Amino acid sequence: MSRLSFLSCAIALLLLAAGACTGGDPWHDGTPLRGAISLSGSEPGGPLLCGYNHELIRRFARGSGRTSAIRLAGRRESVLDSLRSGDLDIVAFPFADSLAADTTLVVMPSDSCGIWVFSASRAVEARKASEWLEAFRRTEAYGRVKQPFFNVTKPFEGDSAAFISPYDSLLRVYADTLGWDWHLLAALVYQESKFRIEVRSQAGAFGLMQLIPDTAKAFGCTDHLDPEQNIRAGVLLLQALEDRYKSIAAGKGELIKYTLAAYNAGSGRIRDCIRHARHMGMDISRWENVAAVIPQMRDDSIAALDHISLGTFNGRETIAFVRQVSSYSERYKQICP
Repeated sequence: MSRLSFLSCAIALLLLAAGACTGGDPWHDGTPLRGAISLSGSEPGGPLLCGYNHELIRRFARGSGRTSAIRLAGRRESVLDSLRSGDLDIVAFPFADSLAADTTLVVMPSDSCGIWVFSASRAVEARKASEWLEAFRRTEAYGRVKQPFFNVTKPFEGDSAAFISPYDSLLRVYADTLGWDWHLLAALVYQESKFRIEVRSQAGAFGLMQLIPDTAKAFGCTDHLDPEQNIRAGVLLLQALEDRYKSIAAGKGELIKYTLAAYNAGSGRIRDCIRHARHMGMDISRWENVAAVIPQMRDDSIAALDHISLGTFNGRETIAFVRQVSSYSERYKQICP
């Protein structure tokens, strides 16, 4: 018998036993479902399996009348031991299709990818999760939820699309609070994270909007995996940045460019660039004029100038960032009106 067949038989026996002993009694105490997502075996550039499992676990929790608290498993964390000890209720392995059989665990497939693991002491919950997943697959919502996670719309692939990302509804709502076209906000998120909720940069920025921890906290994001919290905090940061440049930008288009530049480089760096452009007699109402002096900001001598606070600034990434997000936005408008 194959390991997968053995696991399937073991799961069935455990779930049947759980069903026989529970009857109609309540199967949970109403506390939040504590989950972790392991990135073991992940392949960069693949479908958004981490985000998909996060969404499924949240929906399962809501369907059972609970909230959820889901985090990424630590690189050296033994999440299976955390399950056995009761510190976690569920662990998702989005990129794994098998796990060594263990009588202390209940392992079940999570839709068409990965596995969910429960402690054997929570076999009732595993049975409920299996039943919920089976029922969810039969709903009309199932395809609408799943498809964007597996077929993300890349800006320059294809001529038309029904969606851009799994988070289009959130992007539409929060772009409206900014007065932005939602395609622009989608383009920013694509540039920052490719819509992967688990992304963390070398500088420590995380999530869809790639927020530094202190910034995220300042704007109310306490759970970086939560798509809405991350997007909302990122938009609040964008609003704060826009306020800095309203008095100098020549219209909404220039204001957006300044805001994108500051989102990438930080407002302090852009302040130095504006001061230097003004010092050089440039019209600072237009971002292109400020970007034109950035090559000068790379010279060591720039730090000696009185109007420069933060020293030299390479700036190539920031110039490219503004152009790339703008380009993605225009393309998204064409393929997904």
